Amino acid sequence: MHIDLLGPVVVRREDGTAVTPSAPKRRALLSALAVRLNRTVATEELIELVWEGCAPPTARAALQGHVAAVRQLLDGSGLELGTRGAGYLLAGEPDRVDVLRFGRLCEQAGVLLPEPAAPLDGAPPGTAPPEPAPMEAAPVETAPADGAPPLLRAALDLWRGPALADCGSALLRERTLPYLTDLRLRALERLADGLLRDGRGGELAAELAEAADGHPARQTLAARLVRCLEQDGRSAEARERYERAVARLSRPPGPELRLAGEQSGVRPAADRRFVGRTDELARLDQVVPAARDGRPILVTGPAGVGKTSLVRQWTARRGDAYFPDGVLHAELRGFDPDGPREPAEVLGEFLTALGTAPDALPRDPEDRARRYRELVGGRRMLVVLDDAASYEQLAPLLPDPPATDSEPAPVAIVTSRSRLRHLVVRTGGIPLPLGVLGPEEAAALLARVLGEDRTAGEPEAVAELAERCDRLPLALRLAAARLAARPDWSVADLAAELADEQTGPAALSGTGTAGGPLGLTAALDRTYRTLAPDAARLFTLLGLHPGAELDTATAAALADLPPAATRTLLTRLDAVHLLEESGPGRYARRELVRRHAAAQAAELTCDERFLALDRLIAHYLDVTAGWTAGSAATVGAGAWFRREESALRAVVVCAEQQGRPAAAWQLAHRASRLYETTGHDRTHWRAVVEAGLRAAHTDRDEAAVARLATDLAVLHVDRAAHRTAADTLERAVAAADRSGDAALRHHCRSRVAAALLRAGRYERAVPMLGDLVAAARTPATDHLLVRSLTDLADALVLADDPGPALRHADEAVRAATARSGGAEAVLATHSRARALHALGRRDAALSSARLAVALGRTVGDPALEARSHNLLADLLDALGRTVEGAEARRPA
Repeated sequence: MHIDLLGPVVVRREDGTAVTPSAPKRRALLSALAVRLNRTVATEELIELVWEGCAPPTARAALQGHVAAVRQLLDGSGLELGTRGAGYLLAGEPDRVDVLRFGRLCEQAGVLLPEPAAPLDGAPPGTAPPEPAPMEAAPVETAPADGAPPLLRAALDLWRGPALADCGSALLRERTLPYLTDLRLRALERLADGLLRDGRGGELAAELAEAADGHPARQTLAARLVRCLEQDGRSAEARERYERAVARLSRPPGPELRLAGEQSGVRPAADRRFVGRTDELARLDQVVPAARDGRPILVTGPAGVGKTSLVRQWTARRGDAYFPDGVLHAELRGFDPDGPREPAEVLGEFLTALGTAPDALPRDPEDRARRYRELVGGRRMLVVLDDAASYEQLAPLLPDPPATDSEPAPVAIVTSRSRLRHLVVRTGGIPLPLGVLGPEEAAALLARVLGEDRTAGEPEAVAELAERCDRLPLALRLAAARLAARPDWSVADLAAELADEQTGPAALSGTGTAGGPLGLTAALDRTYRTLAPDAARLFTLLGLHPGAELDTATAAALADLPPAATRTLLTRLDAVHLLEESGPGRYARRELVRRHAAAQAAELTCDERFLALDRLIAHYLDVTAGWTAGSAATVGAGAWFRREESALRAVVVCAEQQGRPAAAWQLAHRASRLYETTGHDRTHWRAVVEAGLRAAHTDRDEAAVARLATDLAVLHVDRAAHRTAADTLERAVAAADRSGDAALRHHCRSRVAAALLRAGRYERAVPMLGDLVAAARTPATDHLLVRSLTDLADALVLADDPGPALRHADEAVRAATARSGGAEAVLATHSRARALHALGRRDAALSSARLAVALGRTVGDPALEARSHNLLADLLDALGRTVEGAEARRPA
């Protein structure tokens, strides 16, 4: 008697007479025992299978009745059903059950058997069969290539339809069918390999097509179908089948299917939405000769910058000409949440794509790498290793360099968001760093995706949206997709949405085709999760820094680490493009990265945030400490302020909001002096000063109120709001009076007068400075007289009234000399020289300037000494004595 399960259940005698039980439960019992022939099946498991998990209390007794009926059916058939302990066992020759005969034939043909589920191997009920993993399995004894096809053909011919089609137990079928189906597909693929070797692939095309339609996610099946059709001369059908298979996938095709498509004449088409990158595409063309010597091309850049798109576009344009033997492409998933792919797995894919049967793959990773290099050696192929994690992941996947210069060789292109410096050092890799798109390219990409009609009317909004997306291609495409789905939105609407600090990044997120997160936030998060804990902590703390750029000292303050250790961690962040080293010890970051770090910082505890912010505030206080009117205008301070203005401004607000009023007003006052004395953009000056003034009031510090109100008055002068400036100055003087500091009162008026001079309002400045001179002629304020006289003399020179200017300058020189000289004497001598020059007394002016140079050497202030030299040089230049002027001028 024979039991056939590979189709509708059939029990037949030796003469072919069918004696299949008509009762579904008896068919279920016999089927469950047959697939486990010669093995005991527990009574409880049989009850579960026969009654499909809904057994009545009488099931055990009913099972015994069904067993008795099956025994009667099998009597004298060569199959015997017996009781074994707490179960039953069907004994007999395995070939009497087609399922077991099928498995034996497959094994003889060298097909690796998958692990069966519970009904076949005694695993716990409900265990699902594992996904086929031929890349990981050990090889088995294989039949000769010319002997395998007949065995496989015989095995596949045993199938008459879906296995266990009417076995009477959906649960049994659910547990058994995945194993049988997988084995059948393995056998079909292996038979295709054999027939392709014999040039007979067309014989299997129809069977492969039916299987491929039933299992659209199985790329290995689709690849063999494409190859069989191509071998049979049905190229158009092969290409159609390739395109259909790719369209059904949720991810790009793997190496085997991709290579099969290329061999059928299917090349990846150029992306019509791709814009720009002219220089980078040309650079790839230039480096191919060097890359053929075994030096991989390394395309690096931040997440979302378009590394993969660039390589695909170049491959579509140059693949046929440069790489006639095809392209191998592997996604290495270097920054995947589940970790990077193992090189052995990728090598298995490559070897399968190159014609190695899955069951014949070497087990040892080194053997796989060796076989891979043998197969690609001497071929003009391109190997694309996409999204690599490290040199260790890449090393086994890189082809060997050619033995001679004339030997054809493959080219390897690696993409990664890591700079992979180790790869460059070890292999001589050719770096090709990829930056963000230019403003025009970013606008062109938006226009190409959205359509010119959507973007042409809003050029400013398009430019703003591009900047909000950091001009990253991925972010721009996501933004365009969001707009495309909302036809009633303007470009400006989306730009405004992205401007929101808290919710903006979420607008560039979505769900991928495989159901996972898609977008810049997800990409940045994948990069973040690859960081070591100390680097991740620094990245998170940097989220508290509001600027686009920072230096090592600032980062060290935030992290509470020594500068050397901080520099090491910053280098690690730079290595994966979470930062970009913009100069020695300075690091820039894109706005989307800053926001991502801020989101991470929001997860810190309150204590962690406050302590880190206190360290940041203290750092800026230390950096700006000691800046006075004289030192604030130095080149170093001005350059620092240009880089740090936005951050310093934000720290002022932060200190105010965090209840640190003293720090807030001090930083605001120092920032105001920098706005005043440097050429930096003054758009945000008022907001900073007003925040500082609020903090000074909160701190109940009248002297601070006086200083910040004076800053505000100077700002009003700068903006020609002179009446408002005067009113604000009076409030500053009143605060200085309340503080009891006469010198501060004098200082407030002196700063506003200086601002009026810079604005050219001499008619307002000169009377104010005259009042200051008069106020300084008292015993309590005589220490302010020299500076007041000097300022008045300089103002009179500017107002084209040099006579009185010289008198005030002479008095300043005498008063300074009487007070033991020093810097005041040097500055007074400067004023005297300028007044003399304005009066036309050139020689006397030069004598005063030379005296100032001599006095400056005795003070010990390099900046003041440099000012003296520059004054002398200016006077000489005015006389046409430029050679002497150049000799007199010395840098500070």
